[in-house]
Order: sequence, then C-alpha cells, then structure tokens
Amino acid sequence: MAIHAVLFYDRIVIPNPQEGMSVYKSGFYGKPLGIAKPKKDEDLKRPLEVSLIEGLYLVKKGKIEVYNIDNKMDENDLEKYAKSIINRFDILYAVYEDLRNKGFIVRSGIKFGADFAIYTLGPGIEHAPYVIIALDENAKLMANELMSFGRVSHSTKKKLVLGLVNLNTRSVRYIIFKWVKM
Repeated sequence: MAIHAVLFYDRIVIPNPQEGMSVYKSGFYGKPLGIAKPKKDEDLKRPLEVSLIEGLYLVKKGKIEVYNIDNKMDENDLEKYAKSIINRFDILYAVYEDLRNKGFIVRSGIKFGADFAIYTLGPGIEHAPYVIIALDENAKLMANELMSFGRVSHSTKKKLVLGLVNLNTRSVRYIIFKWVKM
C-alpha cells in the first residue's frame, strides 16, 4: 500500500513521521520539515517534505499517493499541476527520472547554482561529486553561460554535467566537464 501524502502548493508532505522516515531512507528523498540536513534518526521523526519532481517520481514508482485536500491525484493530475508552477518542468523531470533510474541520489543543486546535485552514496555520506544543469538539447548555450556554470562547479569542487534532454523522445544525454589548472 502506498504512503499517504498531501500537496501544499509547491511541496508534498508525508505527515506520518514513520512513513516519511521510510521514504527518506529508501533513497534520500526529501527532507524532514524544518531540518535542512538530517544527521541522525532523531532528525527524521518529523513529517517529510518532498519537491513536486520527487513526488511525481515517487507516485510513478507506487511509493506514495498524493492528495489535494480530499481528492487523490493520479500521476497525470500531479504532472499537469507541476507543469503549471515549475518553469522547465519537462526538462528537469526527464533528467531527474533518468538519473534516479540509473541509481544516483538526486538532490536540489540550487545552493551550487545548478539544477541538481548528484550523489553516488548519499548526502551525509559523501560530498556531492557532480552538479547538473538540465537543458533542452536544442537550446543555444552562450560561452559566458557555460563559464558561469563552470565557475560555480569549480569553486565548490564538483564536476559540471550538462543533462541534454530531447523533449520528443524524453531521452537524456550527458556532457561532463572537469576544469583543470593550466
């Protein structure tokens, strides 16, 4: 049976702390309400909040059921809602889903100036070795944009990865950059 979750504008909350802890521990999804970086099990004894992108992924995997007030939202309802409030949702979700399906831990990369931070083991176990910028494969990228992405990734000691999405096929290709001193 899927875990009950509730939609609150741009977040989905799993109100039952035990259920939230099981979702978190199944792949480092979301974060406990009010705690940015959970460090111990005690931190997980709160409701869990996940982003709309994480929530849609969890709904598609059958791990949670999302309710908007009293109405259960199917994955199409949730996706349509998320597209209405998240700019570039299709591109972001395609990269998120592809990386999760490949076994990576995908977290927000906003503090690194990126769309996602990627872990191979998990937050608190390692520092994220990669930051991802998700782009439409047909988008034009200016040299100064690439340099700004590179500066952030270099200053945080992370490898920059561009996730290029073909919106017709929903396929994703990756280009990785490593900045070196000359």
